[in-house]
Amino acid sequence: MSDIDQKEAVNLWDKENPIQTAPDGYAGDNDYKLKSIEIVSPSGGKVDVSRIFTNMKMYEDLLSNTMSCSLSFQDTNNIVRHLPIIGQQEKLTITWAIPGEKDVVLEFDIYAVVTRNISDTGKQQMITVRGVSSEQFKNIHTRVSKSFYKKIDEMVSEIFTEHLEDSGSSDQHKLNIDVKTDSEKRKFIIPNWHPFDAINWLADRSQGEENPEACHFIFYQNREGFHFSTIEKLFEEKDPKMAYYYTPRKYRERPGWFRDPGFESRNIQRLIIDEPGDRLSENIQGMYASKILTHDIVRKKYEYKEYSMKDSFKKTKHVPQPDKESYPIAESLDEFSDKPDTFWNFCPIHKNLNQENELHGGDTVEQNEKYSEWLLKRKSLMRQVGGMIINVEVSGDSRRKCGDVVNLRLTPLQPGSKEDENLDKYLCGNYLVTSIEHKVTPDGYVMSMELSKDNQNEAYPSSSDFVGSIDKNKANTVE
Repeated sequence: MSDIDQKEAVNLWDKENPIQTAPDGYAGDNDYKLKSIEIVSPSGGKVDVSRIFTNMKMYEDLLSNTMSCSLSFQDTNNIVRHLPIIGQQEKLTITWAIPGEKDVVLEFDIYAVVTRNISDTGKQQMITVRGVSSEQFKNIHTRVSKSFYKKIDEMVSEIFTEHLEDSGSSDQHKLNIDVKTDSEKRKFIIPNWHPFDAINWLADRSQGEENPEACHFIFYQNREGFHFSTIEKLFEEKDPKMAYYYTPRKYRERPGWFRDPGFESRNIQRLIIDEPGDRLSENIQGMYASKILTHDIVRKKYEYKEYSMKDSFKKTKHVPQPDKESYPIAESLDEFSDKPDTFWNFCPIHKNLNQENELHGGDTVEQNEKYSEWLLKRKSLMRQVGGMIINVEVSGDSRRKCGDVVNLRLTPLQPGSKEDENLDKYLCGNYLVTSIEHKVTPDGYVMSMELSKDNQNEAYPSSSDFVGSIDKNKANTVE
């Protein structure tokens, strides 16, 4: 890039870009279009607070059954009293988008007025409320007491339809069975549990119809509805939804890089490598190796079964990488997968517990729980997803949702050298968006995303000839 002083750079930008942005145009990073923030009271009152709000956050997470939100606004007319807003399931509807994209409509039930900070003059108050998807109220208000004899995904559909289905207009309320479970029918009795508890319990015991090794079923909600799916299913889309860049300040702040919305919208404003790998925790939780003992007290028989991540890693899909999907640690040096006693499970079984009844009929299900087929695999697969976690803050994008795959391109964090502008081969690659916090204020829209991956774009070496020296009185060197 040629050397350009600051004044020339500003003049160049103004020459190439119009001063006024079209109404439907993208004015720069953090830009968004807010259509409405409507609150409707059960008694019929209605108000749009989009002109007086100060902060709005919306949360979605792959490991949470529902979405939630918080909203703060300046109240000069005592809306809280007159509407009123008391946390009695007032309907909160938010409509917004980034310019040029479809409107995103999210619906929540307000469940709490968290704070009412009255100003020193007594003429206004700052109100903060919290909301959650209406299905959460349905969940706590009902229980499931029923016996089932069918496939697990059919049980999930029945529970959702009978206990959780909502009449809201937004897509967020529909159920999507993204992955069907294995074709074998099971006999389960749900003993007066809340619907979400029952579905989560069923998800723990599910195996994919197409790939029985895929035992990491989850039940979560995003703007497209509720999803009963495997994490493996989220990896099927090979092309990432967006590529984000993290470039050191000395490259970002060159004079010639003033106000490039295309770059700024993808630039990582804040980056924290939250969990680059806690090997002790991973071992303790059964990620690498484990053992299960099943004991049939009737037949007086017990069986051992062992699990090794090294032997099973290629049996399921992982975050698709641009070059090659590699083992999450140095595979040839992996001694963890040979230690099954690290994580040990005991499960009692009863082969004849679910058999045909002479009086009432029914089919015999010899292997109803099938602990040895899913328990160890699920423990490992769920922990693998959090093997590498990076938290980033980027410009807001109403198209992003949990479950997306995005690409990260990170410059190496090391002393200055000719290779500074190369990419970090171990941190770069594709990541799964496991959670998002959309943060909208009158000044702009940003997102905090938790990104996870369970493999590497490039394999860790089995040997290294790295030689480095660190001296606080001299420049650090790497050979």
